[in-house]
Amino acid sequence: MDMRPEESPQASAAQSQAHDWLLRLFSGRATTEDAEAFRRWRADPVNARAFGEARRLWTALGPAAELAAAPAAPAILAHLPVHTPVQPKTAQAARRPRAINRGRRAFIGGAVAASAGWLIARPPLGLWPGWEEAAADYRTAVGEQRDLEIAGVQVALGARTALNREERAGSAWMELVQGEAQITTSRAAPSPLRVRVGDGVVTLAAGSRVNLRCVAEDQRVTCLSGQARVEQGGRVVVLQPAWQARLAGRRIASVAPVDAARIDAWRHGFLVFDNEPLAQVVEEINRYRPGRILITRAELGRRKVQARIPIRQADTFLALVKDVYGARVVQMPGGVTLLG
Repeated sequence: MDMRPEESPQASAAQSQAHDWLLRLFSGRATTEDAEAFRRWRADPVNARAFGEARRLWTALGPAAELAAAPAAPAILAHLPVHTPVQPKTAQAARRPRAINRGRRAFIGGAVAASAGWLIARPPLGLWPGWEEAAADYRTAVGEQRDLEIAGVQVALGARTALNREERAGSAWMELVQGEAQITTSRAAPSPLRVRVGDGVVTLAAGSRVNLRCVAEDQRVTCLSGQARVEQGGRVVVLQPAWQARLAGRRIASVAPVDAARIDAWRHGFLVFDNEPLAQVVEEINRYRPGRILITRAELGRRKVQARIPIRQADTFLALVKDVYGARVVQMPGGVTLLG
């Protein structure tokens, strides 16, 4: 027996529309008009919540999508229902009776099929922005930083960052879709600010400053001043200044003290690396310079790096790798640089 509470017609419609939007945005056929229409649709808090839930399901299907994109994909996809992205349904059409479980199975099958196509068509050089980032309320380009005031909250966006804002029952919410941001709340803030990072929720007390990072699987919350409450996977931790929580999957993987000055360095124009693998350093450098650096030797990617690099002179990193590790630097068309 299904004991779940009955969904309101509006929530049910929003869920259906969210699924259609997700498939359209990742179909490879979306247009700039689609992105603007999506932005307007997502301005409704009910729609924003529905899209967040659909996107989290999409993320959870990642392993299945990778399997579908493997060489055996044609045989696997032949058994999946085909879902053709369509324009979002109207609320009236969404009120028609439908089999929720059957629809959910169709979405999962369609999501795997669509995400497999997206993985195949996805630019191999990690071009920015993707459709989800392009439709965000606020975003920055490669190498760009922005300082904003959003609903009385000070927000600093790092390079290649996308942020959404929404209102829920009178309280302020934000979502870090991708990238890195610092958020500072006023001491006179009337209510706490909540920010979603991946599957986690960060609550900032009044007069607090946190650094939030969500770059691929690297999800971190660092308290720089004040206090930050982090919730994920049923676990709750309260961070004090210079403490950081790492998020992994649906859990808080670790909580530990960190060098706050290193975390804060990007706000002062530097990237600081402390004994980190060169492969990770390259991924971070790629967020701050045009083009793309690719490592061609796995052994080189594992070498550890200790460096302080001015963001405005990110290309000095290439000379550093060449001099210190004897790496070969090859400039290719399209802004691609090979390190080997």
